[in-house]
Amino acid sequence: EILQVLKKFSKNFLPKMVKKMIIVCTKLYGKLHLILYKNFYFIFSSDCEILKTLLTDESIGKLELSIVFDFKEKNLSNLLLKKKNSWLSKNPGIKNKKVLRKKEIDFSRFMVFIDSKSSKIEEIRRRCVEIDCPLLEEYDFINDSSVPNIKIELYSATQIRKYQEKALAKMFNKGRARSGVIVLPCGAGKTIVGIASVTVIKKASLIVCNSTVSVEQWKKQFLKWSNINKKKIKSFVAGQFSISDTFSAEIIITTYSMISFGGQRARLSASLLGEIKEREWGLVILDEVHVVPANVFRKVLGILKTHCKLGLTATLLREDRKVGDIGFLIGPKLYEANWLELEKGGFLAMAYCAEICCQMPVNFYERYLIETGSTRQILCALNPNKARVCDFLVRYHESRGDRILVFSDNVFALRSYATKMTRAFIYGATGSIERIKILKNFQEKEGQTLFISRIGDTSIDLPEANVILQISSHYGSRRQEAQRLGRILRPKTRSKKAFFYSLVSSHTEEMFYATKRQQFLVSQGYDFKTIMNLSGMEQAKNLVFQSEEETFELLTQILSNQNYT
Repeated sequence: EILQVLKKFSKNFLPKMVKKMIIVCTKLYGKLHLILYKNFYFIFSSDCEILKTLLTDESIGKLELSIVFDFKEKNLSNLLLKKKNSWLSKNPGIKNKKVLRKKEIDFSRFMVFIDSKSSKIEEIRRRCVEIDCPLLEEYDFINDSSVPNIKIELYSATQIRKYQEKALAKMFNKGRARSGVIVLPCGAGKTIVGIASVTVIKKASLIVCNSTVSVEQWKKQFLKWSNINKKKIKSFVAGQFSISDTFSAEIIITTYSMISFGGQRARLSASLLGEIKEREWGLVILDEVHVVPANVFRKVLGILKTHCKLGLTATLLREDRKVGDIGFLIGPKLYEANWLELEKGGFLAMAYCAEICCQMPVNFYERYLIETGSTRQILCALNPNKARVCDFLVRYHESRGDRILVFSDNVFALRSYATKMTRAFIYGATGSIERIKILKNFQEKEGQTLFISRIGDTSIDLPEANVILQISSHYGSRRQEAQRLGRILRPKTRSKKAFFYSLVSSHTEEMFYATKRQQFLVSQGYDFKTIMNLSGMEQAKNLVFQSEEETFELLTQILSNQNYT
């Protein structure tokens, strides 16, 4: 089909090498299946030659794999999909297995059994991708009786948008669920897609998030859009769980850190984690899936036993080039929506992006040229002219009734700005109760400003925010830039417009990083307008750091402070 489409639309003749490459790379695709049954992993293919190729590979051949024999049914694919009256159902303990050398293998009728305790599933997945023979993970949830069904449906009033339907259609095909990743912009309804997938599969599900705040948000969304019993959905986060509730739960929501933490645990926490590890899940949803390739979190997938994995993210980007690992850790990208197309359809707010260049005072710039490393970063972040622009824009948008988020990766700068402007701020050390209280106040009142660190990049739901000021960022991270813009893309009842301002210190390293950060958004069709001077700012009174004495005092404070981050 690929060659036919290329032949149809190509202006020139296809080179023979291109045709050969396509044939070689695709001839084994979809013919090798990874199946989970009663907490055991199997590799199956109806083509015995493919299994022979797999087992004779040098890397996979080093692993101890077992061969399961004695299949009475000729149609092995039906055997695996239906699992009725099969050898597996009669022998759940896998008693009739043998480890054989390559010369002794009879490739007529068998499949490969993987002992997950001694073999590395991740290593096998990776190698299969490298040899152009990826493991296809399709879950026949309709015929699966090993995992009990749960009672859950979407409310009749819940409306699934067309692009969400397309995303779900890519995941579900012919009564089976494919593992993979769905990429939707922030505010486009990734959570609804995840909830809808659970209602289709109707099996015990685990949702893994990257923060405790997003855990609560997922739980609220499940109760809002589906008829799941409150007693059947529980959260597993530090200090907020009980053993009786979690064991009876059909849907559990937790965080990556709760599962991947390798230190000593409380007895109750350890027993609950053990139950999550041993349980066979129908579906595992990985929110903000771009964090999974990180060394700390990737072992989560090795711990959990699941038939189907669904990754959700707004930006499938990583600056460490590990984003490709998601392909074998979870599955291929199933669907990705274009940001501007959703904006034109009215599903996202119309965003106006601007980069505002802020000159440094002479004494600040002289110190910037002398200093190195983190001192340079704090001088850029606490540029007095940048602070004045920030103050001016905050006052302007507050007078319009807008809700403003001011982002700063540098916590020292964050606290300095918020304290000077007498506004609320949130960062990593802010307690959960105080954090929820501040966020609730921000949501309920118009004309509010909230200073927030990088913890606000993902998973914090602030649908009414429509203005972002960025005063400090994480180097050239394209993902962070897109995630922050996504905080304000949800359509508002009051206004359909959103404003994104990136404040950059002129003639510094910030200008280089700003250009790199904008690459992803530019590729999505967004324009960044460069502003050198803000009209009306000269007439504004009582802006912060307006006098030379205040500027000098700030510089002295920066240089004397040894605890900034």
